[in-house]
Amino acid sequence: MELEEIIDAFKEKGLEVRVQTRMAGVKKKVERKTLWVDIERERLREIVEYLIEISEEFPHFSVISPSDIGDEVEVNYHFSVGYGKYMGEIPITLKVKVPKSDLWVPTLTDIIPGTVFSEREIIEMMGVDVKGLEDKRHLFLTEDFPEGVYPWRRDETAPKKTNKLYEGWKE
Repeated sequence: MELEEIIDAFKEKGLEVRVQTRMAGVKKKVERKTLWVDIERERLREIVEYLIEISEEFPHFSVISPSDIGDEVEVNYHFSVGYGKYMGEIPITLKVKVPKSDLWVPTLTDIIPGTVFSEREIIEMMGVDVKGLEDKRHLFLTEDFPEGVYPWRRDETAPKKTNKLYEGWKE
């Protein structure tokens, strides 16, 4: 599937697509394009299923990368189509902004089982609830890590007392 076909397919669903262009390569510089698609969390599952449907091969899921952006958490779902094809891979990021006052996203594990690790990671590192995820055990933090403290957050839930850069960490 070509880049323009993917863009048109997303536009048919009423989505705006931003194309980021950058140069890549060491010996031979080539232009690489990444698609960024803003979606509402209520449409996440629908759009992921649509991406699977329109792709010639099953899209490759990479990772979920969240970011604390003030009153919201931006949850980025990174995929690529054409994975493994020389100069044919197209990275696609689905961006979901979630208000901290209602901090949840739906699970994708029943559609793409490999999302389980990233979903568990955003629960413990950002405090994002993943509705429908059965296994919510910690992956990286110890079981005795303080409840309600999220290492990747920049607000009052950030780990001040466990951060050695925090002035009072020795107390």
